[in-house]
Amino acid sequence: MAYSTNDYYKSIVLKLKALYTYEEARAMADRLFGHYLNLSPAKRVLSANTLLEADKIILMDEALDKLLRNVPLQYVIGEAFFMDMVFIVNSSVLIPRPETEEMVSLILKQYSGRKTGNKLNILDIGTGSGCIPIALKRYILESNISSIDVSKEALIVATANASNNKVEINFIEADILDKTYWSSLPEFDLIVSNPPYVTNAEKAQMQLNVIDHEPHVALFVPDDDPLIFYREIIALAKFKLHEAGSLWFEINEMFGNELRDIALNQGFKEVNIIFDFRGKSRFLQCLK
Repeated sequence: MAYSTNDYYKSIVLKLKALYTYEEARAMADRLFGHYLNLSPAKRVLSANTLLEADKIILMDEALDKLLRNVPLQYVIGEAFFMDMVFIVNSSVLIPRPETEEMVSLILKQYSGRKTGNKLNILDIGTGSGCIPIALKRYILESNISSIDVSKEALIVATANASNNKVEINFIEADILDKTYWSSLPEFDLIVSNPPYVTNAEKAQMQLNVIDHEPHVALFVPDDDPLIFYREIIALAKFKLHEAGSLWFEINEMFGNELRDIALNQGFKEVNIIFDFRGKSRFLQCLK
């Protein structure tokens, strides 16, 4: 069946409205048209009566079917935006969130006035798609960045993203909970991590497209030990951060005060809980 650009767009929005708000449905339709047809919203309006090619409709129908089965849009088209860059994403890695982008912006602000000449040594823990270290390297040119993840599949994605965004990152396959590995690491000026922090008890409050499709190993922690990664990374930072170094976390808002106490008890001289753009305690900044 032949469709005009306008008719097919309206058809997609109507079907998506069964699961999403009108605004969300339109935004998803816009992304599909941009990805598969290279049509911006303005170009789509200008070509409203143009008939679409059959092979393009087949591709978009397949994408629409996935969206209607709660597959996240970013996994459907295979890419996500982060800090004005495009990142490959698939079910091996979390989809980059606006909160994580906000944390990277805060880190960049902290280092924006520093004197040039000395390279920052940076460690990213739990890299996933590589969005945090790649963005830091993109904007802090004088830096050496190592990035750890336990997932080989995630590191394949992260390596491709570093190549596509033309930055060099030292990716390492390792389990940060394995303390025998720590001694092989150099000292760092900055350690940053967005570790798993969602408790199993919180699953009932989460959307199906997250629970059914994003990697659980990167999301969930046991209810009886929800701070396992933070506790070990803070201990690592005490051991491997230079004096005056910084440790940054994205955190579960329920545990901000507890994490602050852990960091202070480990000897960090200043620990700040920072609220995100939604007003939730989302980041922890620790200064050694």
